[in-house]
Amino acid sequence: MSRLLNPFTRPGRWYRGVWHCHTTESDGARSVEEVVAWYAGRGYDFLAITDHNRVTVPSRSAKGLVLVPGVEVDAGRTGVGTAFHILGIGLSDMIEVPRESAVRHALPAQTVVDRLRAVGAVVFVAHPYWTGVVAHDLMPLRDVAGIEVFNANVEEDIGKGYSGVHWDDCLVRRRPLLGAANDDAHWKFADHGKAWTMLRAETLTPESVTAGLAAGSFYASTGVTLEDVAFDGETVTVRVAGPGAREVRFVCDTRWGSQVRADGTPLREASHALRGREQYLRIEVTGPDGAMAWTNPLFVER
Repeated sequence: MSRLLNPFTRPGRWYRGVWHCHTTESDGARSVEEVVAWYAGRGYDFLAITDHNRVTVPSRSAKGLVLVPGVEVDAGRTGVGTAFHILGIGLSDMIEVPRESAVRHALPAQTVVDRLRAVGAVVFVAHPYWTGVVAHDLMPLRDVAGIEVFNANVEEDIGKGYSGVHWDDCLVRRRPLLGAANDDAHWKFADHGKAWTMLRAETLTPESVTAGLAAGSFYASTGVTLEDVAFDGETVTVRVAGPGAREVRFVCDTRWGSQVRADGTPLREASHALRGREQYLRIEVTGPDGAMAWTNPLFVER
């Protein structure tokens, strides 16, 4: 068993942030200053603006909000002929990409990943369900930290924001990808304030955000807050804050795993004892109002 990072065991505190959103510098409907002010005004701790094929640098920062450089690059072709959308967070400089963002002009996905990694970025694949990315496309990519398991913009637009099956298809093939949630706000409808990352860190800087995302020191959420996740190698227990949960799923490979449903009273805690056959385990929690949270895998068999 290859144990992965459990952020609930790390020192530090939780920080809330979004690291996929857009401005009028690419295809968003709000200016850079408006976007920064919106997240700062609602108590977010960190933000990365990820305009398409360019690094957007705000002209001024907002009190209490750490700004992290980011970019979304259209890259390569999937098996169905669409482009990958590659997120690079924490890059020191913009990489060279073709001026045209159309698929026929895009660099190969691995080339974009390699160039982003060369300038210090952590790399995620955005909204795989929406772009038609499947495990066959993801498995060959090297040095990708994870995917967006939930994307609010796509969910609000066409209902394809949840990419849990794409995630599990890679995990069951023993590829330990991380799962993130983001707004991907374009500000043309209600796609903001809907999905975020809870990052565990001792200090909050652009560097600590990048390192935490790369290490998996986070969980993803659309509104559920997790108090604790404890794992001793045999049993995993999750505790849920606030109004609790109506359902907790311990998601494993193929037919393994379990789910616990509330019986009248919302769940505050749920556990799963390993049967010894699981190749991986991650947790999904659904709140009474339908909001969710996702942990990263606690282990992946090698």
